[in-house]
Formats: sequence, C-alpha cells, structure tokens
Amino acid sequence: MSMSICDLDLVAGVCHVHLNHAGDSPMPKEVVRAVVDHTELEAKVGGYRAAEIAAGRLEKVYLSLSRLIGASDPGPQDPRDEIALVESSTVAWTRAFYSMVETKEKELLRMSFPPQKELVILVSEVEYGANVVAAVRFARDHSTINARIKWKVLRIPSSVACGRKTGLVDLPTFKSMLDGEFPLVEESSTTTYLDPKSIAIVCLTHIPTNSGVVNPAREIGEMISDYNKRHTTQAGKLPLLYLLDACQSVGQMDLDVKELRCHGLCATGRKYLRGPRGTGFLFVRYEIASVLEPSHIDHAAAPVKQVITNENSLVGLGGKQEYQRGARRFEFWESNVANRLGLGLAADRALSIGMVTIERQCKQRGRFLIEQLGAIDGVEIHHVHSSNCGIVTFAVAGVDAIEVKRRLMKGFLIGDKLHCFHVSTCPGTSTPLDGVDRDILRASCSYFNTDLELTHFCDSLKLIADESRD
Repeated sequence: MSMSICDLDLVAGVCHVHLNHAGDSPMPKEVVRAVVDHTELEAKVGGYRAAEIAAGRLEKVYLSLSRLIGASDPGPQDPRDEIALVESSTVAWTRAFYSMVETKEKELLRMSFPPQKELVILVSEVEYGANVVAAVRFARDHSTINARIKWKVLRIPSSVACGRKTGLVDLPTFKSMLDGEFPLVEESSTTTYLDPKSIAIVCLTHIPTNSGVVNPAREIGEMISDYNKRHTTQAGKLPLLYLLDACQSVGQMDLDVKELRCHGLCATGRKYLRGPRGTGFLFVRYEIASVLEPSHIDHAAAPVKQVITNENSLVGLGGKQEYQRGARRFEFWESNVANRLGLGLAADRALSIGMVTIERQCKQRGRFLIEQLGAIDGVEIHHVHSSNCGIVTFAVAGVDAIEVKRRLMKGFLIGDKLHCFHVSTCPGTSTPLDGVDRDILRASCSYFNTDLELTHFCDSLKLIADESRD
C-alpha cells in the first residue's frame, strides 16, 4: 500500500525523529495548552475581553524573556521596558536596524559637517540573507536620497583554518577596523583605510542558519564597548551600535546581554525556544531605545496627543512626538495574545531546565553528530572545524540535498519500526556571503534528542551515501 508522509502519523510502529530545531522545534504540551486555552477564551468572550483577563500573565512574558537573556537584574530600570514582543526575529531585526541607521542619519543631518559624509554598516560573513538584503538596500536608497551622506555595507572577514574560511569573525581584523588600520582598495587602486568614526552599526549573526558556527559575540561586544569608551559621544547621541541576531542561539545558548554588551538583540519563538510560530522578541537597551525613533509606528507606539488641520486640509500632529517607554515603542497595537502567552511559557520551561544545561546538551549532541557524520564516506560537513552547537550542516556527494531530505523523511526500517527523519535544507542564498553555492542539508539537535536517534539517523544517511557510489 502506498502511503504519504502525512499518513505515517496514523500508522503504528512509526518513529519520527525531529532534527530541525533550527527551523521549528515542537512545542511542549503546556505551551500548546496555553495557546488553545486563550483561543477558546477569545471564542467565548471576544479577543479584547480575553486580553484584559490575561493582562497580568501577558506582562509576565516580558519578565520571562528578560530573564532568559540576562536583562533582568534588580535595578532602577524595569526590564520590561527593554523587551518588545513581535511576530518574528526578522521583524525584530528590521525594526531595530532601520530605526538605528535612520536615527544615526538624522543625527548627522542636524550637525555641521563637510559636504559629504560616509557611513558604514558592518556585517558578518555568515549574516542572514534577510539582514544583508535590508542593509544593502538601505545603503543604496539612502545614498541616493541624501546626497550629503554616502552609505556602504562592508563585510567583516572571517578567520581561516586549514586553508578554509571558518565563518567566525576574525577578531584581529575586526580590531583593525576599529583602530583605523583596515585597508580599503579604491577603484583607482589606491589604498585607503577605513575610518572607524564612519562605522554606524555592527550587525552580527551569532549562529548562522547554514552551519554550527558560534561567532564570538561577547568578544566583539567588548571591543565595541572599549571603542565607545575611548570615543565618548555627546549626551543623548548614539554610540557605535551593535545589533546581534540571536535567532538560532536563544533557547540553545546561555545568553547574558550584559556580557554580550549588545545594544539590540533579536530572536524568534519557534526555533530552539520551542514557542509558537509567529512569535519573536526584540531587546533594546533602555538608554538606546529612548533615543531611537522607530522607522514605523502606529498610535500604540506613538500615542496621538493633538491633531492639527487647516482650511487647506493639511493634517499635522501638535506638540513633540512622544513614544512609548523603551523598547515598547517597537510594538504595534494588534497582536496574537494566545501565541504571546505560549512564548512566555516556552521561556519559563527553558529557564526551569536551565540554559547552561540546555547549551551543554545541545553542544554534546552536535559534537556526537559531527563524529558520526565524519565517518561516512561521501559526507562533507560545512565549517566542520568551527561548528560548536547543536546545528550541523553537510552535503552528500552525488545526491541533491532536497532528494536526501525526501528520502530521510520517507523513512528507513530499523528493527520493527519505520524511522522518519525530519531535517531541512539551506539554500546558498540564505547566507549569501558565506561562499556556499549550493543547497546543503541541516540536522539540528536539541537537548531532548538522544544518541540512539542520532545513530539511527547516521546509519540511514550512510545507506543513501553508499547507494550514490554504487
């Protein structure tokens, strides 16, 4: 009898092994229950009344996420003012990025400086494709709009080991960028040096989507912090900004924004954190958020105080534009309350297990998988020497990545059970500066995957690799 993949869930004796936690990790039962319960409450009393009933629990979500990333130490600042709840990590990143660079640009336009000023956006070589697209388009468009400012995007070179790039930011090279010693070859073939004062923002992807590389986010944060101390800025002005994309590390790594020293951090709910799809959050340090002007707003982020109009039908807002406190200015009025409650419970679960424990177990399983895959002829692991988390990416010689994924999902009979393995593929465009020109496979383990599951996975992959050579 022919069966579809969906039919396998209904057949006894089928074992599904989820190895796509970097894409979407299964939600714990209490998270599902919270989402369903609130949705059922909305069906009974309506969304607005349900939100009022859940208001106290919703506020706790901010505290849970703040604790998760180490932003909630006792102090005068309410940690809830540093968290914004949004729909995804990309939404969080773009709201922070556009606000940061546009506010930087406005600062310069209000100052007296030479006719043209160059501003630079630094990105890592494993920067997520969506981030690269946004940065390049902003630089292109705003260099055209404002003749006085020329924006450019530069990549921070990766280190090299065993004759290959590691994907890791090369720290000595990054230091040279901050010290004014990084050479730039102009079109005239003359060599100039990057002016560190021109750097507006450093964008770093902590763990990329296409490998297990873990960038030295803390060391980079320390360098930027030291630079900002040496080049003190005027009160109320922005320093050299540091935006960390932690989409793959939140829920997998033990993070502390005080140690990372980032000004902004974005994350999703659906990956290692095991929250609902369509959730994410943004951390922005309070003193930075208070200076930023959001690139997009509604009347929740920027409450209307006074509307002015005249006989010519012109409409304006009276008084100085005021925003919500801290990071709350990056939120919009409409939201999925049920999913946000689920996100909070996912954070609580991770905290109850302990992020140190989760990180250790993810790394152990990643190393185990690398060892097992490394023993299979025809399997090439991407960034094998610099991978250090639960994500492992690879290619099988002679077999297209999508075909390998399909065969793994179709399943292999091991003992008396059909084992179906859920992995994902990463196109080269997902991390366009990393030099990968083909689709590769991604197996991402979490703390609850077992060594036996990984062994069965590698045994099944070996069958595919062996068949390709026959």
